[in-house]
Amino acid sequence: MEIREVNQYAVRGMSGTGRDKQTMGAISREEFDAKIETIETRMDGRVAEMRADIRGFLAAQAERDKAYLEREKTQQERDKRYDLMWAGVQKIADDSREAIRQASTVKANYWAATTVHFLGVASLLVGAHFANQAAVLTTIQTTLAAIQIGKEVATPKPVERPSTVQPQ
Repeated sequence: MEIREVNQYAVRGMSGTGRDKQTMGAISREEFDAKIETIETRMDGRVAEMRADIRGFLAAQAERDKAYLEREKTQQERDKRYDLMWAGVQKIADDSREAIRQASTVKANYWAATTVHFLGVASLLVGAHFANQAAVLTTIQTTLAAIQIGKEVATPKPVERPSTVQPQ
């Protein structure tokens, strides 16, 4: 209720002139129409206020929905970008796995090549040792043979020649 309505029907006090003690008089048709028109005017004003409030609410709701749809659209675009980035990360991870697999293959090949080189060097050393040993043995045999031959062949003694000169 508005203030003027409260004042219109306010209790005037405890004396016999209060609202409860007023006598009702006859209302003329014009007064009744005027009261009805006043009530209708007030009700039309209230309805207009409610209509304006509802329209304002609906406009705010439409703005909120529009903003929500914009956020949703932005979110979907962001999700698409994230999906593209995730696909890129997955591709990098797959490429990394492939590189690791190839690196492990290269590592195995490296160690195999190292082993082959080591065995090659070891065989060269063994071969050189036996080749050198054969040469040393041959040298020793040749030397011993030369010494042996030298022992067997005696040094020639000077041959005595008869002298052609007679003693006198």
